[in-house]
Amino acid sequence: MQQDPNSRPASGYPYPYDPPQQSNANGNGYRYQNHYYAPQHNPRAILIRRLFIASMVILLILGLILVLYFGLVRPQLPYAYINSLSLSNFNVSNNHLTGNWDLQVRFQNPNSKMSLYYNTVICTLYYNRDSLSETRLQPFDQGKKDETPINATLSVSRTYVDARLADSIGKERAAEGSVEFDLRMTSSVTFRYGLYRRRRYVTVYCYDVAVGVPANSSSGKMVGSAKRCKSF
Repeated sequence: MQQDPNSRPASGYPYPYDPPQQSNANGNGYRYQNHYYAPQHNPRAILIRRLFIASMVILLILGLILVLYFGLVRPQLPYAYINSLSLSNFNVSNNHLTGNWDLQVRFQNPNSKMSLYYNTVICTLYYNRDSLSETRLQPFDQGKKDETPINATLSVSRTYVDARLADSIGKERAAEGSVEFDLRMTSSVTFRYGLYRRRRYVTVYCYDVAVGVPANSSSGKMVGSAKRCKSF
């Protein structure tokens, strides 16, 4: 079979000859264009991608600021010491407790670049995890590397206690000639460095503070010297 000399060879193009002409609204002819492979742009995807990049940049900047801050300033929790604790008018009888505790606590700011502001300090006295008395201390400021002594008084008057607690105090007084109390102090402390402010709750525990009060006495003082408490 002879091939027509005027015919064109077959190809993969859908039209074996020139693609048909199409007209626009004005009747002007233009050639067919295949838009199958034209790139598609999704505005929503572009917006999400830009927001993601911006968020990563902001997080990176904040991370660098925090690294520089903690590397240069190095904030530390305040130290606390119980300097003295005296007990007077102490009596436990018929499951009722009476007593006055006068204490002095010393707060120390170990930071050389930050000052501190203590909001109201809540001071609670415990015996074997049982709360005996609570008081509130006035707010105060503390400069860099400063120490601040604070005096407080806690008292109870014929407060009911269960038999277990009363018996434990009596046995401890008879065996040791002293009674061990625990002290907890909590406060919202603001750390200040220039314009920077950071507030966090600080809890101080003073464990096993022994007060010499024999069974035949109603008063006594803290056994030993000043004691450092734990800050959290």
